Amino acid sequence: MNTLISIMNSVYSLSAAGINSVFGSPIKPPGPVFDNPAVGLGKVLMTTVQTFVLFAAFAALIYLLWGAVLWVTSGGEQEKLEKARLQMTHAVLGIILMIAFLGIFTVITGDILGVIRRDQDGNWRFEIQTVNSCVIDTQTCVQSSSVCCNAPASTCQPNALPPGSPPGTSPIYTCRP
Repeated sequence: MNTLISIMNSVYSLSAAGINSVFGSPIKPPGPVFDNPAVGLGKVLMTTVQTFVLFAAFAALIYLLWGAVLWVTSGGEQEKLEKARLQMTHAVLGIILMIAFLGIFTVITGDILGVIRRDQDGNWRFEIQTVNSCVIDTQTCVQSSSVCCNAPASTCQPNALPPGSPPGTSPIYTCRP
């Protein structure tokens, strides 16, 4: 009976207080910590869009330069000149389509849906709307639809824009008392 109690005590000490001494304490992963999953998803989506635009612009530029090299090295042959001209035309059309995509994306997500805003630094912020959840104090909120967790003590209020902010920059709203 005494042995059984000592075994139970040692198991209890391992499982409750001594677990970190046996296995070590948990290590947080590197990178930003997102308490709100919508913020993390917004960052992933904005990074995806920005990466797509960057690679598309780089590919269009390379394609345009390749057409220019073909033009210069054509030696006056009509067939090679036509191929180079067509390639440079396609590259310019690709750049125009990319700019149109970016403009349409900005209008739809910013003006119509209201999920993209510019922060104080001029960067895009993708703010996904959440349903039936409250926003913790000092976290970003949407003035028209967010509910602060500490309401009515806290409300969604705009932060002051720093001097020299780009024109048209909207203030970032946060829940605060």
